Amino acid sequence: MVADNSTSEKHDLLASLIAQLNDFVVVICDSDGVILSWHEGIKSQFGYSEADFVGRRLTELFPTEPYANGHMPDMEVFSIASKFGEPVIVSAVTIPMKPLFGDTTGFVKVIRGITSENDTAIASRALLEALEHSNVLIRRWNGVIEHWSDGCERLYGYTAAEAVGMNLHELLQTEYPIPVAQMQEQLKHNRSWRGELKQVSKYGAIVYVSAQLVLLGKGHDSQPLVVSTHSDISAQLQMRQELVSANARLKSMALELERSNQELEEFARIASHDLSAPITTTGWLVDLLTSRHGHNLNEEGQKCLKQISLSLARMSDLVEAVLQHAKVGTSAIGSTEEADTELALEAALENLRRDIETSGARISYLRLPPLLIGQQPLTQLFQNLLSNAIKYRRPGVTPAVSITAEWTNGLWQIAVTDNGIGVEPQWRERIFQPMQRLHGAEIAGSGIGLATCRKIVDRAGGRIWVEPNADAGSTFYFVLPSLSTPEQEMHASTEKST
Repeated sequence: MVADNSTSEKHDLLASLIAQLNDFVVVICDSDGVILSWHEGIKSQFGYSEADFVGRRLTELFPTEPYANGHMPDMEVFSIASKFGEPVIVSAVTIPMKPLFGDTTGFVKVIRGITSENDTAIASRALLEALEHSNVLIRRWNGVIEHWSDGCERLYGYTAAEAVGMNLHELLQTEYPIPVAQMQEQLKHNRSWRGELKQVSKYGAIVYVSAQLVLLGKGHDSQPLVVSTHSDISAQLQMRQELVSANARLKSMALELERSNQELEEFARIASHDLSAPITTTGWLVDLLTSRHGHNLNEEGQKCLKQISLSLARMSDLVEAVLQHAKVGTSAIGSTEEADTELALEAALENLRRDIETSGARISYLRLPPLLIGQQPLTQLFQNLLSNAIKYRRPGVTPAVSITAEWTNGLWQIAVTDNGIGVEPQWRERIFQPMQRLHGAEIAGSGIGLATCRKIVDRAGGRIWVEPNADAGSTFYFVLPSLSTPEQEMHASTEKST
């Protein structure tokens, strides 16, 4: 704190004098380090205003750290932060203010920006220090080492005493990516060379480095100096080799998967053909038996013939469903180009035209965004979901299905909502598994349609699930990748219906 009025007057007088200085920033503080004066140089050099400065501690505004290895005689060199967060290198001298007898009443800190020659000296010293800690060595043209940095000692294990005077190529057993004569010719011509080297450390470990060689000296020097900077890339090279190995394994797996898919498709095709033939023949025989001899059978016999005919029809549907399920994924489903969702839906509606007209189903949809999936798989996805909605309708209730799109968490979520019989909670996951049917023979079906839907969506990088409606029926949701946003695609929402 200020001791008395006399001390305060001295501070005021000193402040008036130093205000005339231009090359220095002078700060007057009390014994607690609280800033008492204002000097215009503070704002011009460091950006702080008088309100920022006076009344606050110097260390609060100028957090300082020694620069370039500490202190110089009678002077400190610091890197301080300006008001805008930029580092400023300065030299500073601290002068205590105290009477002839008594305690110190304060101090003056004289701060000056580093002059060009000081700046050069400090920069040179910092550069030498940085080089010493880097993996830098200097050798003659014949390979004899002249300088060996601390960084090289850490990298290769040899001390400077062990390395200096030795031949670099022999010491580290250096292997160049090209013949040495060719490398030297390039170094002579370009005065620099860059490449990857394989070397051996003191302890026998293989070290891979990225080397930058620079040739010093004149062309007539018989043994010019070569400055060589080495960056350890052993870890990166190991990772690169692992990536190459992983890519080779992935390529092999992809080929194996492709071969497996081809075999599966071929098996499904043969199985479908071989199974369809006896089913068709048996169905024809049952129809013939019914037409020629059905009148000779009693009620129970006719009922058996009808049951056989229905079972054959279900078997035919099952074989076709298995074939379609096996084909999913044998060709690419995901796509880098967006499919026209509305076009896929219209194709599905056309394929289901007979079922829609027979059931009287009403199907409506709003504008749908394009999705990153193949056009045919998307059509099959819609076809299976709509067929499921029509098939599992409530008795006496006309099927009503709506298809909508909603932008949720940065993705398009498509909803297929029906007014059917719904799905009980314990079946909401099982229905997406093959051969899992909620109802028996009273409702025709293969038990594979929804499994195929999940397979399509999963292969395209999406997700599908079902939730119950509040009143009746269910909503099947699926999310697929898309490049479109609401602003691009949903500006015109026009309802369409069948």
